[in-house]
Amino acid sequence: MPRVVIIGAGGSGIPLAARLGEAGHDVVLLESGPASPGAGGEAWTVHGGLPDGPLTWTYRAELWPGKPWRIARGRVLGGSMAVNGAYFQRPHPDDFAAWAAVAGDEWSYAACLPALRRLESDLDFPDSPVHGWAGPMPVRRSGARERLTQAFLAAAGAAGAIIEADKNAGGASGAGLLPRNALGVQRWGVDRAYWGLLRTAGVEIRAGVHVHTVRFRGGAAIGVEIDHGTAAEFVPADEVILTAGAIETPRLLLRSGIGDSGRRDSSVQPVSARRGVGRNLSDHVAVDVPWRVRPDVAVDDLPAAWTAAWNAPAGTVASHAIELLFAALPSSVIESGDRSAGGAHKLRVTLADPSSRGSIGLDRGTVVRYGYLSDAGEREALRDGIRVAARVLRASEMADVVAAADLPDWIDGRGPTEPASAHVSTALHSCGTARMGDVADADAVADAHGRVYGTSGLRIADASLLPMVPSRGTALTAVMIGERIAELIAQE
Repeated sequence: MPRVVIIGAGGSGIPLAARLGEAGHDVVLLESGPASPGAGGEAWTVHGGLPDGPLTWTYRAELWPGKPWRIARGRVLGGSMAVNGAYFQRPHPDDFAAWAAVAGDEWSYAACLPALRRLESDLDFPDSPVHGWAGPMPVRRSGARERLTQAFLAAAGAAGAIIEADKNAGGASGAGLLPRNALGVQRWGVDRAYWGLLRTAGVEIRAGVHVHTVRFRGGAAIGVEIDHGTAAEFVPADEVILTAGAIETPRLLLRSGIGDSGRRDSSVQPVSARRGVGRNLSDHVAVDVPWRVRPDVAVDDLPAAWTAAWNAPAGTVASHAIELLFAALPSSVIESGDRSAGGAHKLRVTLADPSSRGSIGLDRGTVVRYGYLSDAGEREALRDGIRVAARVLRASEMADVVAAADLPDWIDGRGPTEPASAHVSTALHSCGTARMGDVADADAVADAHGRVYGTSGLRIADASLLPMVPSRGTALTAVMIGERIAELIAQE
């Protein structure tokens, strides 16, 4: 079997390595972060996953021109799944349909359902025909008997939401409990869930190494240049697969001579001039609406931070799809990991089907340019989403738990109506920066199997491939991509 070098031990890279190892490939998995599995800690906190944290890459970003930002992505075995909010939603079948329209039927919901089932053990719906019961990732929902979450779901229902019994079942979108890759407070990232498979499959894991470039002979990838500490090394490969995520994968391509001449590293011999490398960044702009819980409502012992969501399709509450993501713990608790920290909660309003696109570059300054809210329709849709959040927080169903909400003046007809306030941020769901599509599509970088056009022996297997961000969170999507690309390689 060929020797496969996989770059990035995150949400896609670990499942891919495990499955290729099971199939008999000689697999080397390279990770820049620490060697110990995962970030540890509880699933209700993103402590360690913030900018300048010990387990992250930190990047300068721009939400829109003139709006600087800083973001962090996981730099640890397990990737961002080791430090994220630990909710685990599947893409909706409509998301798959949009991907299949660009990349082909291999990315339809029906084609990807076996991978979705194989990756999970759904402990709430083990007998469902759309769920798996023997996969490595445990899935469980919290909040069914929790006062804050139930108040939110009741208020969402009163505001017109369909109530979803199972948000991963593929039915009509609405409000329901969030599936989580956690058992109680214990996080189950890919590092923990797939660890046994990696070991039995004989995958060689090398952590603490930085990959500089992919080396080519002509257009054929023959390995990667790495350094570990003060030493440099060439790691040979029959095939190189990039799973470094939607920020680092395109940057590695650009450093390796793949991309248009104005964006790639000019000091490197050009290999393939696919103009889509580093373009087409698709992500969710978010506005966090702060609110405060009544003093008599206890939240100290909750096992989850993000417990429920209302996914409203386009045309229901706004012209775009909107997600209201409910946090049952205060923001300071989620960010610090300190359960004694108080402060405001947040109801996150997300534009779930953005048409705006951004870019990733090799700049020493701003690396990520999101290009958010570039058209008036998106701005109006986000304002409509904030209005719905206000209606939910002010609903009689939440009166017993909400003490106050920090709502913008324009909700009541006062002040400016631009949502560009201190509460606007990014959901960190980046996709599309080396997207798949037909070879005749000038913006497509790879085919439906992740094979990079203009090369041989080089493949992408992470969220960079997706033509657009799914309407829900991307953690489960990343795992599914690793599983799906492994299937497609087996079919080859």
